[in-house]
Amino acid sequence: MREQVDPKACRYWYDSLREIGQYTDNEPKRWTYNESSNEPASTSWDLNCGYKQAVSMAKLGWLEGAQRAQDALKSFTPMTPAPETKTDFYGHMAHMPRFCAGAPDHMIRHARPPREGFGKVLTLVVSCSANCTQNAEYMANYGLGIAQYVNQLETDRVRVEVIGVMTEIIHERRVSHAWRIKGADQPLDLAVLAFCIGHPAMFRRIGFALIERCHAKQSPGYGRAVDAKLADVLNCPPNAFVLNGIANANSVAKTPQAALEHIETKIDEAIKQQELVR
Repeated sequence: MREQVDPKACRYWYDSLREIGQYTDNEPKRWTYNESSNEPASTSWDLNCGYKQAVSMAKLGWLEGAQRAQDALKSFTPMTPAPETKTDFYGHMAHMPRFCAGAPDHMIRHARPPREGFGKVLTLVVSCSANCTQNAEYMANYGLGIAQYVNQLETDRVRVEVIGVMTEIIHERRVSHAWRIKGADQPLDLAVLAFCIGHPAMFRRIGFALIERCHAKQSPGYGRAVDAKLADVLNCPPNAFVLNGIANANSVAKTPQAALEHIETKIDEAIKQQELVR
């Protein structure tokens, strides 16, 4: 774990979800509050998880959630890699059948590499903070949207890194805990993704446990969850994209397909903003 603490912000970085589980097991608390472990388990609060099971999931992932995610992802349209060549009005050689048919776009040229403007790695920073009004099923749908978006990019030969982050304002101090959900050279682990983005215990058990160990002054209510920013993640790539949709899962993720459409729209909007800046 790495940290950067100053009067305005406390930022913490964990290399993996498993490291978070180990940290909460071994690091003594700085706060006297115990809501992470004392709040009674219930379907609406933490899917009847409880604190000990939440820590276990942080170390091993949510296996049941992974199976559900695997089944749910089958509802998406099968993915095919983007073509490496295409026909156009110009190119390096003729497409003879189209040439003989008199089609004006009868030349073959190399297609632009998929997501070329992203460079070698696309980094997604996904907020995992959701208040008690967000439906657990819709939160899980948002995670499925992330999974499908990552799968599509990697089918198109784009390496993707996924970072989770939880950000709160505590006594006017910005406190953020960020961790790697998926490295650019790692396969997508649905057990990890399903717990981080979709299981309410990630924020309401593990997130609270991390806050109880942070350097911010103790606060009733564990502060106020806010949208994440790139600056909340230590050494975050400057061209990463932040996704805060889980905070509005009830409206943007009623189905996995709706969640995917929302994610695609938000990233497309961010790309346009980057192009305007350039």
